[in-house]
Amino acid sequence: MRMVCTKKNLNSGLAITSRIIGSGNTLPILNNILLKTEEGGLRLSGTNLEMAVNTWVGGKIEEEGEITVPARLMNDYVNNITAEKITINSKNQILSLEAEKTQTNINGLPSEEFPIIPKIKEGVFTKIEGKDLIDCIGEVTFAASFSETQPEISGILFTFEGSNLTLAATDRYRLTEGKVPLLTPITTPKQIIIPTRAVNEVARIISLGPIEIFLGDGQICFRSAETELISRLIEGQYPDYKQIIPKNFTTEAEVKKNQFTQSLKAVSLFSTENNNIELEINPQQKQIIIKAQSAQVGNSEIRLDAKISGEKNSIIFNYRYILECLSNLGDESVVLKIIGSSSPAAIMPVGRDNYLYIVMPIKI
Repeated sequence: MRMVCTKKNLNSGLAITSRIIGSGNTLPILNNILLKTEEGGLRLSGTNLEMAVNTWVGGKIEEEGEITVPARLMNDYVNNITAEKITINSKNQILSLEAEKTQTNINGLPSEEFPIIPKIKEGVFTKIEGKDLIDCIGEVTFAASFSETQPEISGILFTFEGSNLTLAATDRYRLTEGKVPLLTPITTPKQIIIPTRAVNEVARIISLGPIEIFLGDGQICFRSAETELISRLIEGQYPDYKQIIPKNFTTEAEVKKNQFTQSLKAVSLFSTENNNIELEINPQQKQIIIKAQSAQVGNSEIRLDAKISGEKNSIIFNYRYILECLSNLGDESVVLKIIGSSSPAAIMPVGRDNYLYIVMPIKI
């Protein structure tokens, strides 16, 4: 293999592909990245056997070829050299990188040892706008479980129906649901569960613009203009989370998100023993009163002005569950909806109806 490309393009491709490759794998080839000339460019591939990434780098191909080299070494080296253009050569399982005043040889492994990355034969299932999907992923995945005994809730539920894609995540203490419009509507509804890490990687490496989604036997592929991610699917039945979403609430309070966030952080300093904070919603005073107390450090109370409708109410939460939701929303204001001290509560952004967060209270 011999080709010339810019450092910028090569560095970008290596950064994308190296993300999913771990270190210290029992199979040395899994520490490597595959470089292969293909369709007039260079394809960089990495896999951890659970998911795989392919990304294409433009350049001038002078001789076809392929080789695998250690991903971390290759990525760190290219990231630290100052040359603008790099010439890549491979011969006898050695990759040579030549640039201005620079000559480096990296020992590789035969490409035949690299795991085969499966190709999904079926055509495009649907298309979605990259920014919409990335934004929704950021608002949903934090609520997923990390349980090995319940693999279903260790993933994100993707529900394709009509012109919408719905993402849902839960750890049985809280639930997030976000909706994204599809660029290509579908006629037959489809539900799949994707590992949370794979979903988060989609948000990190897939570029903006239209994304094609392919479905295969136990696999899914997200493909943008220059990069694709293939992941296995999780088998099993996802919990019917719709059943726990309340239909009606007795109290609603609209509050500025940043003020709510800062007040929760301040009061939480006094909940060191159990992470519990109490929210008292007072319609007469139009205030949310945030309280916490600790036998060790003392107590704190902060009052926030809010637009409140409904009954006076109070509820106790693990403050971390509320903060995680707020920190992943970019909206200016949110609505807190409550039934009572022992029922699930909801948080929704003001001005849009494509996101819902349900959280269980602490019962004392």
